[in-house]
Amino acid sequence: SSKGGPMFGAQDAMSPLQVVCRSWLLRMALLLLAASVSIREASASTVVVGLRQQRLKELEALFWRVSTPGHDEYLRFRSVPELADLVGASADDIAVAQQWLVDAGVDAGSIKLSPLKDVLTASFPEGHPSQFVKTMAVKGQPDAVDFFVPRNGQFQAGASAQIGRSLAIEAPEFGSYTVSNIKKAYGIPEDLQASNESALQMVWGPGTFGYSKSQLETFKEKQCPLLDTSKVVFDTSNHGQPGDNYGEGNLDTQMISAFGLNVKTLVSNTNTSMATEESDGFGQAMLDFVTELPSRSVVPQVLSLSLGSLSAYSCDLLITEGKKAGFSERDIRAYLQRQRQVCMFLSEGQVTRINTGLQLLAVRGVSVFGSSGDGGSHFSFQPFRGDGGPIPAALNKISCKYQMPIFPSPSPYMISVGGTEWSGFFRPDPSKPKAWSGSGGGFSWQFPAPKHQRASVAAYLQKAAGALPPSSSFNASGRAYPDLSAVAVMGTSQSSPIVAGIFSLIMDHRLNMGLPPLGFLAPRLWQIQEQFPGEAFESVDTGNTKTSCDNGFPAEPGWDPVTGWGRPRWDGLLKHFGGEESTVHTSEIVV
Repeated sequence: SSKGGPMFGAQDAMSPLQVVCRSWLLRMALLLLAASVSIREASASTVVVGLRQQRLKELEALFWRVSTPGHDEYLRFRSVPELADLVGASADDIAVAQQWLVDAGVDAGSIKLSPLKDVLTASFPEGHPSQFVKTMAVKGQPDAVDFFVPRNGQFQAGASAQIGRSLAIEAPEFGSYTVSNIKKAYGIPEDLQASNESALQMVWGPGTFGYSKSQLETFKEKQCPLLDTSKVVFDTSNHGQPGDNYGEGNLDTQMISAFGLNVKTLVSNTNTSMATEESDGFGQAMLDFVTELPSRSVVPQVLSLSLGSLSAYSCDLLITEGKKAGFSERDIRAYLQRQRQVCMFLSEGQVTRINTGLQLLAVRGVSVFGSSGDGGSHFSFQPFRGDGGPIPAALNKISCKYQMPIFPSPSPYMISVGGTEWSGFFRPDPSKPKAWSGSGGGFSWQFPAPKHQRASVAAYLQKAAGALPPSSSFNASGRAYPDLSAVAVMGTSQSSPIVAGIFSLIMDHRLNMGLPPLGFLAPRLWQIQEQFPGEAFESVDTGNTKTSCDNGFPAEPGWDPVTGWGRPRWDGLLKHFGGEESTVHTSEIVV
């Protein structure tokens, strides 16, 4: 059965498990802040303090109302002041948190409350950043505070930068998988480009994430001559530098700007500190980002998130089973933190607060897309290796025994994008798609399946019954992912921004018609595919998520956990998402 994650700092009373999660989050945040401070020397530092939000059940109910076709409130998105009134912290909590910061030594004049009234930011005077850590160790964190995150710091690549997958810093060579050929495969006119000045799309990542303007110009020259590179801009002063996430940023930027052709594109890096690049500092940076973005006066209609790792639940499962195999928790955690983007989230409670940020983004009208992972249903990218003695082999055995979902893509509040390629090794045939060998997919251990998924998932489980992994290895009632797929010969970090860019052109079309953006579009997407099969997405029936393991989920006609509903078909997307004429029937709303 599905297991819900704890909400740390929630208004309701916390269970013992929630208390443990919050305590763990506090200890890890202290370590992260201390690490961030240590590389800053005597420079001023900034901390982000997440306040306890209110009325979260009402927020989730609102999320489903504005996301469900046929409901009276469908696509009636909310403003920042309206959401501040709904979830913003109480005046008492704000006052308590402000005093806590002052007691910790921040510059009182630097404390600022976010427009959503759920975050405080503050700066320390130069030479005093460590005082906050000392005060926290003595006084602890008040109930009014959900989390705190250090922001920025000089980036220094850790040893783990050499472990795991890498993406080329130089402009990649795509072979047969050119922008032109992919667009032809999906039926997208090669010269179709945005015309509405309000259309806006975004990619995000921390650490070294960014893009090279010269590489983008080279990409334009070779693959996308109509691309107006002046429409691609940074939204912070962090522009990236050579490192693992820099390769991700270049790929994300090229793909979303080519497929969302001439939509204004924001490349965002909101935290450059060392801990965000490889390990669990990433979860802190993502939490900071998805908490801050909904409070902006202008938000993108489309956001693509390529980065992620195993979910907190999957990492806890690895550790629990690893301890049964005779290894200490300390040794397992130390090994996992040395791996490239394997366990980057602190706790299920942290994940829950990230999900709240995703709900707020959807209610603001943002469609969030994310990569489904590159390790099938067992790994984040690939089997474990590297220096760790017998631990890597033991963790590989555990990973093959269970299906290991990632995060954030399998969140119930965003769209998960898997990967495809084309049949034919020497001459790939765009008319014959198949699942990319690493396409991530499966079922969440932590989140129950929303009601719009249940009929099609049940049909899949029945069709594939004889070929499924052992029933004990996955949660058949969990959120199923991915939702759809696109070309991923460079990983699902390629497919997510491709799909995001395509939907940006849909948003541009809608804006030109005077229609609102689509926000969280999964209920509409699943209903369209059930009622008009094959029109908006072409089913991909070849593939399996087993990778190097002996079990996995097989592809089947219709929805499956390998490529979701399949790859895009432009004419069907425009028909069913570009207007409201074909709005599907109301489905039961999940609250």
